[in-house]
Amino acid sequence: MRPTARWTAMASLILFGLMACSSNPEPEVEPATDETPPAADPGPDPAELAEAAARSLCEEAEAAARRGDYDGARRLYNQAMSEYAGTECARSASSEIDRIDAIETLEERIHFAFDRAELSDESVATLNRKADVLRRHPDVRMTIEGHCDERGSIEYNFALGMRRAQAAKNYLSGLGIGEDRFRAVSFGKERPLDPGHNERAWAQNRRDEFVIENLGSI
Repeated sequence: MRPTARWTAMASLILFGLMACSSNPEPEVEPATDETPPAADPGPDPAELAEAAARSLCEEAEAAARRGDYDGARRLYNQAMSEYAGTECARSASSEIDRIDAIETLEERIHFAFDRAELSDESVATLNRKADVLRRHPDVRMTIEGHCDERGSIEYNFALGMRRAQAAKNYLSGLGIGEDRFRAVSFGKERPLDPGHNERAWAQNRRDEFVIENLGSI
């Protein structure tokens, strides 16, 4: 083969190779971005969940106390302290229990023998506990209600009820509790605690009730 022909063939081969390479371009690459994937949701805060659960227990306890279910209220406050220590409710639960104890003591009834207004030993012990609470809460004022069973006239029982209310008032005043903190009233036989017509019912109805006039002072 002549040199000229040989060089022509070689140039053709080189040109063919260049054309083949240009027909297979490199694939495009996605440009890099600076976006960071979103962080995983950590879920509810355990401390907030504990506060909410404890708050619910305290609200139930307050409702129980308002309807006079003092044992139920104490149980709920104790549950809050046991299960959710450190929460706002748990921190205040102990003082709330003390308040319930004071209210329950002040509202405790005393009872009387038939046609009598003298205080029994049991009634005296109850009044002594009331006096202790009243000394700790000097702003508390109370109404003492005297009640009777259904036997006897309306007029007689109103008078007897007043003697019973006055007996409790006089005893508490004698312990140094200001007389002006009490108001004695009588309902006679008009408000029986037990509507029965037997000795058991009558024994329940011969009583003094103690009504706290300003609960907010405790």
